[in-house]
Amino acid sequence: MQEVLDALQFAKQRHKGQVRRGSGEPYITHPVAVSYLVAAYKRSKRLRELIVAAMLHDVVEDTSTTIEEISRRFGVFVASLVLELTNDKEEILRHGKLEYQSKKLLSISGYALVIKLADRLHNISDAPTPKMVRDTLVLIERLRAGRKLTKTQEAMVSDLESLCHQKQALQAAA
Repeated sequence: MQEVLDALQFAKQRHKGQVRRGSGEPYITHPVAVSYLVAAYKRSKRLRELIVAAMLHDVVEDTSTTIEEISRRFGVFVASLVLELTNDKEEILRHGKLEYQSKKLLSISGYALVIKLADRLHNISDAPTPKMVRDTLVLIERLRAGRKLTKTQEAMVSDLESLCHQKQALQAAA
């Protein structure tokens, strides 16, 4: 439990001053929500480490934090998950965000995929743009076609798909 609280404090300090696009809430609300979703969906002997990695999933991408810092403070396993979840900005520029994300979802570990799906669930539940909703549905289609999903991952994907359809209906009615 102490490691989870340490990760929360670390992420809160590193994301200090950052806000969520759309809502303007303090950014730390996002990794907290992603951690909660991981805990709600996943059963694992490594759940504590998955929650820690979920809490830290954006610190390397969005702050000056390094993978080495994560590894020293939270261990190699957590650092490896954070690295898998960190976007490569050059690859996104080279291939486009949707193509990059599609390939990434097919190649990351099962643990990282659970965190990534929790991340997307929270992003879609927040204030998604119509493009984000459309892109998420494309990602879901490609993920199902290109990867065998565990029961946990399938439940997350199904809930994400339902949420996307709800958001599309609300966006169409607006």
